[in-house]
Amino acid sequence: MTNGLLFYWFSWALWIIVTFLMRKSNKRTILACWILATIISSNLYIEMESQQISVAFLLLVGGSFVLLIQLQHMIYHLFASFTIMIGYAAILLWEKSSPVWLILPRVIIISFILGLLITILTKGFYNQLGIGLLGLSCGELIYRLMLSGYGFRVSIGEMQFFDVLLFILVILMLLDVLHKAKYKLYAVLQNHKQTMRWQND
Repeated sequence: MTNGLLFYWFSWALWIIVTFLMRKSNKRTILACWILATIISSNLYIEMESQQISVAFLLLVGGSFVLLIQLQHMIYHLFASFTIMIGYAAILLWEKSSPVWLILPRVIIISFILGLLITILTKGFYNQLGIGLLGLSCGELIYRLMLSGYGFRVSIGEMQFFDVLLFILVILMLLDVLHKAKYKLYAVLQNHKQTMRWQND
């Protein structure tokens, strides 16, 4: 149980990358403020009858909708988000009923399963980010509401959820970096081959 440790590590690292390594633009400013506000509000909860809902969770849902609206093929991405939502809620229910199958830490298993599913459903980092954020947050909401229906007092947007979320984002970022590096390497090799042909001619 990491209890938010991964969330704080990865989110601060992400804030540093966005703030100091991205080119200056309105997108950079909005992203940096969004990440910082999510970190600050991660321990703030709103009381609602038998539930608590995290303020950071609400910021996440709102931001994911804004991000998804700006993407092309919005209908497809909404359908993909719905698939992620069902997948995440199903994994959590499976974990609740049969915890024995978790031979590795839950953060690792859930993150790799959903990270693989996200990369299969869509290409492009911002597309994957949009459907991942919305699908995971809606899946968390559905799962917690189902527990609440059985009489449990639940907290929507606990730190365990943010650990999984940030771990998935790190996986998607690494895959995006490797994907871009592969194409750059391929372009360099193609240029080298073309240069060698010219020299031979």
